Amino acid sequence: MRPPQVVAAAAAAAFVAAIAVLAFSLLPDLLVWAAFIGWASYDHSGANSQALLRSSAGLVFGVVMAWIVVIAVASGSLSLGVLPATAVSAAIASFVIVLASCLPLLSIVPAAFYGFASTFAYASLVPVAFAFGPGTMPDARNALVVLPASLLIGTALGPRMDGWRRSSPRAQPRRCQSVHFASTARP
Repeated sequence: MRPPQVVAAAAAAAFVAAIAVLAFSLLPDLLVWAAFIGWASYDHSGANSQALLRSSAGLVFGVVMAWIVVIAVASGSLSLGVLPATAVSAAIASFVIVLASCLPLLSIVPAAFYGFASTFAYASLVPVAFAFGPGTMPDARNALVVLPASLLIGTALGPRMDGWRRSSPRAQPRRCQSVHFASTARP
């Protein structure tokens, strides 16, 4: 980007970030930090209509996979201690996330791991979220309720920035044959 474009993009990002912080302050059950992750995922995924769809699907899929880990561990369904059960469950979920990247809708592996990591961040911030009862209730204590909403609102912020970034290169999602875990964006 040329300097005037960078300044315009930076000003737009500042404006959208300020509005997001103010809006989320009025929605105490939603998570502004998760919205910023959703926004970054959209941009990292290519910042186009396909990125909006695939990033959103990946984020929500990652939340669902982490929620399954949380519920499996909290319910005691694995006859292991909490730490080994979490490690084994996270390993299986990670395997499934990468395997699912063969599906075009879930082809953006980093987006799925952003959702996955966000869920564990939420569980560490809201300890009751790692309990079986609250983790299955349809309220803000349940990561499956609050995280997709927050992440998807953030993802929707991304297209607001597109007008200022038309000339920057776009990252493209990778297909199953060539899964990469690093950004595909070019400097």
